[in-house]
Amino acid sequence: MNITLKVTNLEVDFMNGEKVVNSPLRGINIEIAAGKTLGIVGETGCGKTLTATSIMGLLPTTARQSGTIEFADHGVITASDMSSIRGSEIAMIFQNPQSAFNPIFTIRAQLTMVALRRNIDKAEIPKILTDRLEAVGLLDSSRILDSYPHELSGGMLQRCMIAMALLSTPKLLIADEPTTALDATIGHQVLALIHSLQMREGFAMLFISHDVSAVAKVSDEIAVVYAGRVVESGPTSDVMSNPQHPYTRGLLGAIPSAAKARGALIAIPGSVPTNLSEVRGCSFVDRCALASEKCAVEPPLVKINNQVVACWAVSQ
Repeated sequence: MNITLKVTNLEVDFMNGEKVVNSPLRGINIEIAAGKTLGIVGETGCGKTLTATSIMGLLPTTARQSGTIEFADHGVITASDMSSIRGSEIAMIFQNPQSAFNPIFTIRAQLTMVALRRNIDKAEIPKILTDRLEAVGLLDSSRILDSYPHELSGGMLQRCMIAMALLSTPKLLIADEPTTALDATIGHQVLALIHSLQMREGFAMLFISHDVSAVAKVSDEIAVVYAGRVVESGPTSDVMSNPQHPYTRGLLGAIPSAAKARGALIAIPGSVPTNLSEVRGCSFVDRCALASEKCAVEPPLVKINNQVVACWAVSQ
């Protein structure tokens, strides 16, 4: 199995001079095989987007990063290495398509600038732009290319952003909440589009969302992140059908479905801790019905069947 991305013990501290003021990532371990999708799921503030930002080498200067990131045949890469890989071999699509485009330039001008930065032959660019827009379902490519961002719907702009990300056929696509800004119907269409493009082109994908249902639709494996740490991971079918960690169970319990009686949704009490540099022991302890004295010590990751889980209650 060819591994496209392997992240080992990724930690991020935010600094004020030499003082650590927060530690939002506390040892992230993930890997993605070529052509496969890993879904990262968790509440807002759990570290999902920061994980992607760290991988892309886009952390602010106040951040201190440790751990290793291995990518395809490059081996271990650093933030400086990423500057030559970002955009060409690793691409990213964001949750707000409006933020990806400059309102004063046409879509054609902006895609052309991106293509030139990725060293695509100038003579080939017009055909590549048309092909990419048609690949994402925008068949009226000439009109779309000559439009300004405000003249297109959110769904069209999201498709343009996907086309821009895939201009140079990356080995890894990072999709950070790509359907959050869209209505449900368009969101489902975008998910189906990304999945079909992946099947055709074979790139690995890191799919980030707070929506467990969306993650389950496109992912081969799921990593549940809480308070800057992966607390459960495994094949999607196993995690969805037999969740082990109390947090995973809570996330799944909050998913509406026709099978649940009206009012049967269960919210997880409390909220994600904000300053993780002050957390001692299990970070979920204040929200967990299974908490015990053991939880004063952070639980290790242990393998349970096909899943890896960090919880004293299910591993003892």
